Amino acid sequence: GGHGSLLATILKANPRLQGVLFDRSPVIARAESDRHMTAKGITERCRLESGDFFEAVPKGGDAYLMKYILHDWNDEACVKILTNCRAAMNEKGKVLVVDNVIAPGNDPSWGKLLDIQMLIIGGRERTKQEFAALFAAARLKLTRVIPTKCSLSIVEGIPV
Repeated sequence: GGHGSLLATILKANPRLQGVLFDRSPVIARAESDRHMTAKGITERCRLESGDFFEAVPKGGDAYLMKYILHDWNDEACVKILTNCRAAMNEKGKVLVVDNVIAPGNDPSWGKLLDIQMLIIGGRERTKQEFAALFAAARLKLTRVIPTKCSLSIVEGIPV
């Protein structure tokens, strides 16, 4: 979603991949006027599609990548989003959630600070166990959490 910078970077680095940028209509309209896709030379491999992830997501994907999405929503809404991804994906598809994953214990962390901030708008940051519970409720299995060089991690799930 968004203006497509992450998807454009992924497609530029992986010439064999194709992608769908999916977001609400006003966001897709703005993405069409942005130059991320043309600047990266990947317009022929990227389709822009508008919709509502609470209703459905584009069908047939090998991977459904969401960055800073689930932390905006309560558990019930997250399960709905993940369930829609699960229903749309290929049999061997994956869900990839890029978000903060709160470490156990009471050590200070960026994720814990952001969790307090997200509380204001009804969202939250989650632990690995909390992500696993969301995935399970959507008939997905959390397979791994991949740390990155920043505070974000990639939480991977597959169909069960």
